[in-house]
Amino acid sequence: MAILFDLEFPNAREGIFVPNGFATPHEVVDVVVRAEEFGFNAVWATDFFCPVASSGVINEPPPNWLEGLITLSYAAARTSKIKLGTGVLMLPYRDPTVLAKQVSTLDCLSNGRLLLGIGLGSDRDEFAAVRAHQTRAHRGNILDEYLELLIRLLDENEAGVSFAGEYVSVEGVAMHPKPLQQPIPIYLPARGGHAYKRIARWGLMPMVPSANATASIEALHPFMEAAGKDVDELDIIVEGELHIGPTQEDAVKGYQHTTMGNFRTARCRPKARKSVESITAANWVGTVDHIVEKLSALREQGFRHFNILHLAADTLAERLEQMQLFSEEIMPRVRT
Repeated sequence: MAILFDLEFPNAREGIFVPNGFATPHEVVDVVVRAEEFGFNAVWATDFFCPVASSGVINEPPPNWLEGLITLSYAAARTSKIKLGTGVLMLPYRDPTVLAKQVSTLDCLSNGRLLLGIGLGSDRDEFAAVRAHQTRAHRGNILDEYLELLIRLLDENEAGVSFAGEYVSVEGVAMHPKPLQQPIPIYLPARGGHAYKRIARWGLMPMVPSANATASIEALHPFMEAAGKDVDELDIIVEGELHIGPTQEDAVKGYQHTTMGNFRTARCRPKARKSVESITAANWVGTVDHIVEKLSALREQGFRHFNILHLAADTLAERLEQMQLFSEEIMPRVRT
């Protein structure tokens, strides 16, 4: 089985993981083009809607957040091979019927290159801002209803879909074209029991942190067995943050001084803050040799698909330099 490497791209990361004014919309899409040239398997779009004070977003000047599906559609027209992922799309924020039409259209226009990552969303306050009429709603229950309807609407074997739930209902909806990929691959962060149940029930693809990838999959096993399914049939993505330096000390200092490093250690909610030592130990921060060693250890544990969930770089030039260094110096060595 091939070893695959993916990469996030900065469509909606200003004020959190990169400085405001980091790149123009066209430069953001240029990152996807370069990622294809460098041999990455896929890129993943972020899904933030609007800044809220509690999230630690740098709000002056206002961050520019490009909507993920539209940005991926533009990127699809400029590329031919690289897969295009939503990493992850906040499902409770969106109308699932409209989303099904968008997903089907993008998969067709990209010749079957869409990877659909979905999740709750990281910030309850943002949900309350954009869905003020549902402030008291249970996001997990919304996600379950929307996901069930979405899967049915995308299924080529469903001619007309009727669904009656607490948060959404449709009657006899038949939408064409269906996605080229049947079924379309749907990914979900595997962060505990509720996620494991969803993965097992619908055959979703888990996204697990590099620091505890093996433990996460071991915890998933009983849920899959109860559903009569096999973990080995899943495309498991191991995710980590990246910053490469000439020495280990330089890499750690370089990470710490980026906008992302500052967010992780100081600006995010107090309960989510971590020391730079714990963050760098759990992720892919270090020299080329150090990162190769970490990724090779995961490969030996049976993992074959890796995603740079966050790339710590405060300029577009540095980001591209890190991408090229990873593709030329790390990817070939992990694959051998």
